[in-house]
Amino acid sequence: MVRLRHAPGNAAVLERVRAALRITAWLGKHGFPTVKPAALDQPLSIDGWVATAWHYVTSTTETRPRPQHLAQILRHLHRMDAPLTAPKIQPLGTLRADLAADGHHGPAESVLTAAQQAWLLDRCSSVEAAYAELDPPLGYGLIHGDAHTGNLFADGTRWLLGDWDSIANGPRLQDLVPTMIGHRRFGRPHTFCTSFCLIYGIDPDVEHHPAAHILRAAREIRSLAAYIRSGDRPDIRTELQHRLGSLIDGTPTRWRPI
Repeated sequence: MVRLRHAPGNAAVLERVRAALRITAWLGKHGFPTVKPAALDQPLSIDGWVATAWHYVTSTTETRPRPQHLAQILRHLHRMDAPLTAPKIQPLGTLRADLAADGHHGPAESVLTAAQQAWLLDRCSSVEAAYAELDPPLGYGLIHGDAHTGNLFADGTRWLLGDWDSIANGPRLQDLVPTMIGHRRFGRPHTFCTSFCLIYGIDPDVEHHPAAHILRAAREIRSLAAYIRSGDRPDIRTELQHRLGSLIDGTPTRWRPI
């Protein structure tokens, strides 16, 4: 299968894609359950599009991945001593670049108001400042960067971890945060988070650690980036406004994944 990413002039995205190809190839050779890149000269970069090719995983089960499956895989990943260097973590991903690109053809094309843009830029600065002082449990190392059950793919009797576009060297706790957000924003049972932490091997109370609060805040606002890029779709635009409104108001409103 071919993955495409539109990132004209974004050298950081290209660097991260190259790292994903190198590191997943190494992980696969050393027994880690990952999707594997095709043995081609890649990535290809054409007219602002970055393309990578991966071996397609044909699911043989209708069973949905559970948090415990992800916990086991992340515990394995975080114990791997990969000799390859991953890019430094970008706590807010491409959010600033996507904000700068929003409405570049004029106000009529913007999916955000000027006030919303200003709020988000201010929020980015405050989260980045807190991130710089981060002292997280579990320390730093190779992380997936976007670890949630939606990125697990069934391959026979095992699950493979895919979508490595956010691969980085960063706080390992960051890979646990999407599961912590699940019961807060998506209505999933809190027991999912509890069992996930126990299987990973950490006290579930870690979700109340100051570092977890900062990482959760970063995750929530960076999740808006993809919605801003695709804001021309009415359903995505509606969810973007819903999420952003709840962040501005500080309300624990439930979000809907699209």
